[in-house]
Order: sequence, then structure tokens, then C-alpha cells
Amino acid sequence: MTLSDHLYKILPEDTFVFLRRMYRKYQHVRYPKLTEQNFSEILTKKLGINQGMVVYIHSSVDKLNLAFSPLTLLNLLQDAVGESGTLLFPCWHFPGRAADYLRRENAVFDVERSVTMMGLLPELARRYPGAVRSLHPTASVVAIGRLAKELTREHHLDVYPNGIKSPLFKMMEYDSKIIGLGERVVSLSFVHVVEDVMKEKFPLKALEDEVYRCKVIDEKGNTIEVNTLVPHINIAHRNIPAFFDKYISKDAYQKFRYRGINFFEVSPRQLFDEMKLLAGKNITIYSG
Repeated sequence: MTLSDHLYKILPEDTFVFLRRMYRKYQHVRYPKLTEQNFSEILTKKLGINQGMVVYIHSSVDKLNLAFSPLTLLNLLQDAVGESGTLLFPCWHFPGRAADYLRRENAVFDVERSVTMMGLLPELARRYPGAVRSLHPTASVVAIGRLAKELTREHHLDVYPNGIKSPLFKMMEYDSKIIGLGERVVSLSFVHVVEDVMKEKFPLKALEDEVYRCKVIDEKGNTIEVNTLVPHINIAHRNIPAFFDKYISKDAYQKFRYRGINFFEVSPRQLFDEMKLLAGKNITIYSG
């Protein structure tokens, strides 16, 4: 458990948020800002991003201490994968639990207009010319690049949000990687792919039984109905960083800090295989 995790458990939330904000400001003063060259080298030399890759990105622009604009950040990511590569970003549009959102009378997901709650970089990607956003109402993903349509087009056809038709599952068919920019794996949504693929064979009930019918407005302005399951309250109690540090190999997951900033990289296929094997032994991110 990190010091931050420990403080979160013992301090009032407003106190913790204040201290975290002050610490972040201190780090930004202590270290020089990341230049474009610094960041490009992190992508290629430390995170292993290559031309043609499919890369899913978790990010916090506020934590990166950049000397350049967030739009330039997006452009540098595109340069790293090239014209033959594809960038993916989490792009759901509501705070809190999916079940609470879908129980609202006015719950409508407009793929063109619903602003993402996942941060500045995913929002810039959502607005980027040619970007394609999946129609799933609770686990939407936005993609830019050669495989954008291929990875997103069937997402809403699977009642399992992270099942075999989701971008997170499909990216395993390609040379792919998941990275964290200013983030730890606590934010890693890929961990739920194993649950949705194993279904009832997963050792913990990860999804509610009820199928929710959701109103979605597609890119042409047509209203369609999408059916989805939603996460069970069981999955709120998890510790992904501790699980990864204890059980996941370095072939599947690596983390590092650079100038006080957190980064991580995950190999999706390797991680999926390891987590599935562990789940068969009743070892999951919810085990303790």
C-alpha cells in the first residue's frame, strides 16, 4: 500500500483531496516540465510504443506537468503509432455507478454530444476529426486511427460491457498495449475483460442479473435501444495495484516514475491470460 492509499483510508476526503493537490503542486515546482522531446522518448523508449500499434490510454493531464498543450500531447501520441496505428481512450460520460445512471428517467447517450467524464485528453480525442466512438452506453471507447471502426463498431451489440465485442477484447488480436500517463493501474478498465469473458465461471459475481435497456443516439442522429448488464456492487471492493504487484509478471505489466510522475504499461494478451489463470484458482483483484 502506498502512502497515498494509506492517507486516503484514514483522512477525511476533503483533507485528502487538499493534501493531494498541494503535493502535486510541489512536484510540479520540484521537477522541470516535460518537453515534447521528453515525452516522445518516454513513449518510445520507456513505454515501448511503436509504429502501427493499437494503444489504449489512461491519462491525467493535470498530473503530467507538461511544457506543451494537451492537443500537442494527442499529436505526439499519434506520431508514436503512425498512420498505421490506432489510439483508444475510455470515453464514458457519467459519474458514479452505471446502474444509478441508467435508472434516471432522462438517461440518454448521444454519441456525438455526450461529453466524456474521463478527462481532457479523451475529450480532445472525442472531438478530433475522424474519431469514432463506440455506441455502448456505459463503457464507451473513442478511437483514432486505422482500426478505429473495426475496434468500436460492434461494442453495443454485446450485453457484456467488456465482452468479446468490446474494443478492449478486440485489441488483443493486434500488436497492442495499454499505457498510463500520470496514472497508476488503479484506473485500469481492462481488468474487467476477464470477468465479462469468463461470465459465470468467474469466482465472484461481477455483474447484476438485470439487463438494462438504454436509449442511444448514434452518429446519424438515429435513436436505438442498446441492452447492457451493469457492474455489481461487489466490484467496488478491489485493490488492483496490490494484486498486480503480487501476482502479475513483468512480461504483462511494468510501472515506473519519471520526475515524480506515474506511468505504466500493460500487455493486454499476456495480462488476460495471467488473470484468467489466477481466477481459475480463485485469485482476483477482489480477493483481499
